[in-house]
Amino acid sequence: MTKLDIRTIITKYLSQEATTEEISILFEWVKKEGSQDVFKKFVQADFLVNYKNKSWDSEVAFEEFLQCIKVKEETKALPFYATKQVWKYAATILILITSTTYFIINRYSKFKIQPKLNSNAITLQLDSGEIIHLEHDQDTLMHVNNGLTSIHLNNGVLYQNNKEKTKNKSGSNTLKVPFGKILGVTLEDGSIIRLNSGSELTYPTSFASLDKRQVLLKGEAFFEITKNPIKPFIVKANDMYTQVFGTVFNISAYEEDDKAEVVLVEGSVGVGNEKSFRRENLAMLKPSQKVTNSKILDKSFIIEDVNVTPYISWVNGVIAFQNEQMSEIIKKLERQFNVQIINENEMLGERKFTGMFDKEGIDFILKTIQTHTHFSYTKKGRIIIIKKQVSL
Repeated sequence: MTKLDIRTIITKYLSQEATTEEISILFEWVKKEGSQDVFKKFVQADFLVNYKNKSWDSEVAFEEFLQCIKVKEETKALPFYATKQVWKYAATILILITSTTYFIINRYSKFKIQPKLNSNAITLQLDSGEIIHLEHDQDTLMHVNNGLTSIHLNNGVLYQNNKEKTKNKSGSNTLKVPFGKILGVTLEDGSIIRLNSGSELTYPTSFASLDKRQVLLKGEAFFEITKNPIKPFIVKANDMYTQVFGTVFNISAYEEDDKAEVVLVEGSVGVGNEKSFRRENLAMLKPSQKVTNSKILDKSFIIEDVNVTPYISWVNGVIAFQNEQMSEIIKKLERQFNVQIINENEMLGERKFTGMFDKEGIDFILKTIQTHTHFSYTKKGRIIIIKKQVSL
């Protein structure tokens, strides 16, 4: 067969115009060494031309196509054409691999088109793979998933409503909040989670088929959890697990920090690691207590009484720090104002400060700190350089 002939068949296949005989020829051809790379290039080119500016629900397409294969497994009949236009990419990529169902199921994920996230925008990645960009100060209402799901952003809190409730399947959404922004999200059970700047939350779209409500946190979040004794609520943050018994609390677990903290406002929580995550082994907190899990020290889950206000003030847009080292304060300022601070004054990094600022800019905060110690700084765009102390 000439290259021209096979290209003609591929083109007709992608346009859903190939005959049964041509499909059989194509299927035999892709089994040959080197053919798969050629075939994939055609698939990718066709996708870019026809779907570059459209949303492709890749996850749903693959799931439904694979389910169709399972149903027809006994007859060994592979459905090369699907009823929806987007399915042709699922089918096209799948026949590259093999005709056996087992191998398809275990290898199909490597050919999925991976979406790109904008690190400077609030993004909600749905369980289907679709990505939505949001502005925390702009109310938004949109419908996705063929109109079956509505996304509503109102007064800085995100809501999702699924018209079709499913008891057998639960996907996960991932919400990413960049530096300089804060956003809240309401879960299916009515629980509210507010994400601080530079944080990420992965959570189930539905709890109906799950025996527990578990979310994954990177960064910092304030939780108001709806009580449900039947389905415990668990937060995984780094290597720390927090089991919730209907409560209000704050978790700070940024990857770049040396420690993770849980501060309890009201109710009850237990904190532990994956190996000792049983209620009898958990560090149990009372209201106005904090537990610290250090990444550096051997001692973990240290409990102490605290004033909770400085730990949760960020929810109301207030920056607070209580007897904190300047090196830690710098991290907070970078997240809050989306800037990069380069500290060339090593002695300043060890100094401790206490303060609370409501809606003041970063210049006001730095100048206030300057009144307590001598240093200078320069600003250029989003980069701030703190200079070494000048000797007189």
